[in-house]
This record gives sequence, C-alpha cells and structure tokens, in this order.
Amino acid sequence: MNIKMRQLPSITKVCNGYSLLVDEKPFIMLAAEVHNSACTSREYMQVVWKRAEEIHCNTILAPVYWEMFEQRENHFDYDLIQNLIIDARKHHIKLVLLWFGSWKNGLSTYVPQWVKTDLYRFPRTEDEHGNKTRILSMFHSDILQVEKNAFAHLMEYIKEVDSEEQTVITVQVENEMGILGAERDWSKYAAQEFEKRIPVKLMEYLGKTNSFDSAVNGKDFPETWEKVFGEDANEAFMAWHYALHINELAKCGKECYRLPMFTNAWLKESDDERPGFYPSGGPLPEVLDIWKCAAPELDVLAPDIYTFQFDKIAGLYKRIDNPLFIPETRRDKWAVANLYAAIGTYHALCYSPFGAESIGEDKSFITQIIHTDFSDKNVSSEMVKDYLAQSYRLFANMMPLITQFYGTDKMIGFVQRNLQMIKHIRLGKYQITLEFYHEINDENKYIPSAGIIIEKDENELIFLGYGYRAYLETVNPGKQLDYLSLEKGTYDEKCNWKKSMDLNGDEQYIRMEETPTVLNAVYYEF
Repeated sequence: MNIKMRQLPSITKVCNGYSLLVDEKPFIMLAAEVHNSACTSREYMQVVWKRAEEIHCNTILAPVYWEMFEQRENHFDYDLIQNLIIDARKHHIKLVLLWFGSWKNGLSTYVPQWVKTDLYRFPRTEDEHGNKTRILSMFHSDILQVEKNAFAHLMEYIKEVDSEEQTVITVQVENEMGILGAERDWSKYAAQEFEKRIPVKLMEYLGKTNSFDSAVNGKDFPETWEKVFGEDANEAFMAWHYALHINELAKCGKECYRLPMFTNAWLKESDDERPGFYPSGGPLPEVLDIWKCAAPELDVLAPDIYTFQFDKIAGLYKRIDNPLFIPETRRDKWAVANLYAAIGTYHALCYSPFGAESIGEDKSFITQIIHTDFSDKNVSSEMVKDYLAQSYRLFANMMPLITQFYGTDKMIGFVQRNLQMIKHIRLGKYQITLEFYHEINDENKYIPSAGIIIEKDENELIFLGYGYRAYLETVNPGKQLDYLSLEKGTYDEKCNWKKSMDLNGDEQYIRMEETPTVLNAVYYEF
C-alpha cells in the first residue's frame, strides 16, 4: 500500500510572486515575535500564548539560544525547544524558530561560554586600531564547524519530534548579523583575506544582475575588493563572508530537515549612515545581490522594518528573486495600518510586530515602567491591540481568498500616511479616489486608515479596511459606473461570505466603518 508522505512547508513561485505552503495550502503568517528573553521562562511564555490568542495570531516567532542549547560542547539540551513546540500545539499556533547563534544584532552575545572564553579557537574581530571586540571573527576560526554541529542537532531534533504535526514551519538563521563599531573585521587573517581578489563567481553574478554597474563594468576579472567597490568595499567584503557562513548553516540544516530558512536585516536609519553604526555586512538593500550570490540556500532575505519609510523598504525586498517576509516591525499605530499594505500590495509571507506580549501595553518589557519618553513613538495601546486582533481574524478567515491573488495585479493595499487626507489608486479598469476620515499626526492617537481592494472579477470588488470612503470611476472612455449590488458582511472561518446588510439608495456608497469592515460591490457600466 502506498502511503502519501506529508509535504513539508515550502515557499513556491505563484504567478509573479511567492506563496508559503503549509499542509500544501497557501498560508500567511499573521504573527508576532516575542521579546528576546521571553523563551528562557516557560512560565512567562504563558503570558505570550495568552496574548497571541487575544490578537488571533496564527504564528509566533520565538528564539532558540545557542548558549542554553549547548552549554557544554557537544552536549545538547532540548527542553526549551520541546516546551515551545508542546505549548504552541496546545494553543494551535505555528512556530518560527529564531536561531540566536554566532551573531545577534551585530554582536556575539548568545554564544556558549566555552566559545566566549576560548579566544584561540574562536578569535574576535578587531577594529582599525587593533582593539578586540565582543564579536566573533569568521577568519582562522573553528566557529563555523562548531555552529554547524549545533544547528544540525537542532534541525534533527525538530525533524524527530515535529515532522508529523509540523508545528515549526520556518527557521531564521542568526539575527540581524553584521559587525558593529567598525566597517569590517581588521584582524590579521581578515586583512589577508581582504587583500585577495574577489571570487569570479561573485563578479559574474553582479555582472548578470547589473548590480554595482559603476564598479563591475569595465573591470578585468578578477580584482580586489577595494578596486571594485571603492568606499563600499568593507561592507561588500563582510556581506560576502557572512553570507557564505550562513549559507553553510542553512545547507547543513536543510540536509537534516528541509524547512524554509531565512535571515533578517537591521536596516540603517538614514542614507548617510556609515557601516558599523548598523551591522556592517548584513543583508541590507545595497548588498542584497551579494547575499543572493553567496547564500542560495536561504529562501528569503527579510527586513526588520521599524522605519517610517515602510513602502520604500517593502518595495526593495519584494523582488523577482525574493518574497517580502517581515519578521519584525513596529507595534504602535502603524503596526495595524502597514499590515494592509504588506498583504495587499507586497503579498507578504509573514507580518510580525515585535514584542508579542507588549502589544496593547505602553510599558517597558524590562522595567515594567510606563513609557514616559515622548520621543519613543513605538508604543502600543489597547486600541492597537483591538484593531490588530480584528484585522488578523478577518485575514485568517479570508486567507483562501486573499492568497488566490498573491503574485497578481488584482489586489492592492493602501495606508494613510501623516497629514494625508486623499489618495488616488488604480486597480484594473477602476480609478479610485480614497478619502480618509481623520488626519494622522504625531499628536493624535487615531489609527492610520488602511485597506485592501480585491478585483474578484471584472465587475466585482471586495473592500476591506477601515476609516475611508472610496469613489470609483471607470477608465473606459464614454462609460460610467453604477451599482448592481452593495453588501456589508464578513467571512466565516471557512471563508464563506456572510451578508449582514444590503445597502442601497443614499447608503449605496463605499463608506467603511471606523473599525475593520468588509463590503462586496458589484458594478456595471453604461
């Protein structure tokens, strides 16, 4: 008798985009990431699971710490991972495990003590003045081999205990890696590597992708990093070597258990910020092609989007060779609004505000003191929690419908930005004017209006969102639009449309409520 093996989660191409498949069905991670230290206490994690249920998360992103996993070399403690999987199953939530390994936020704080204290086997980076740092060096080091061993044991364990239920659906390798405090590693062996010629493989890749045109074109292969990249040489050099390291981890991990794998980026705050103020060599937009060349085993390069330039960053990471996956983002009023753009316009595989248990609260996770720093805008509230919960629940119910349009131009999302009261968008034959109810600025607490419009077929549109009016015209010359029907309703857990009201007469307009609403409109032209 032939028994069909259950397919593992995977990322697949759909139309002109990507979809995450879980149980062979498209799945959007409506997620939240826990605070960094949360998983060290199973008791504390009960707060997280409760909050995740309250906001209708279907996925939690949770760290696994190398320092706790392998306190003695080649002796592994699986309790933390086991507890995460057991508790996630109890709450019917999927897991993304975050491997806090050699590098986390540009430093090496999560490596085991036996790694930290052995500077001969595991040397440190040095700055340009010869000062050693808290950051592990990749060069002339045993770090890759010992980390591969640990990561392989992690993946083997996940396979052993979870291949049937598949609670863990993706794995993040490292976290916001790079080097802080210097543009590159200036230690002896790193400096020797820097003077070598650039691999031909990289030069050919950049030539094919038209990356770094001014640097690559006209150069004789091979050349040194400095001759090709000029003032960007240090960051390019670190990006190549960090990507090679992480590719080896992902490769050995997938050989054990082939789950989708990604890594994330700490973005720079301004265009004139120099490498080292942010982790130099991480997968930032400027070096994405270097990462793509060096780390083909990674399925996604993912941005942590805390900047207010959400659309700019999302557009840079949603590429023909890279889906948008947001493992960390703000948990303030923009967390709700940007969700609609992430899914509607950029077809994100994951959307995950950081600090799951702090969503809805305005106090510090560490001190539990109420926020009093008025310059800190990333503060949550009960209103944010309520709007996010309603939106997550709506998107979860509509997931089979929404994911039909991933990779197509039949769906668009939008967000009201600061001081904006009107926005114009185009969807198929429809020219749409959006009017927002409230002005958004730093002084008021309104949630920015947001929505998604789906062109279900040529004459039927679905409107999602809150806080806006929409006025439609057809772009077909000499034609006008009118309604055949306009219904208010919602979708149940099986994605069935449940009409609550027919709208007609002077109520037959696209006027969304202050909180998440769904309207179904059927038009005709005359």
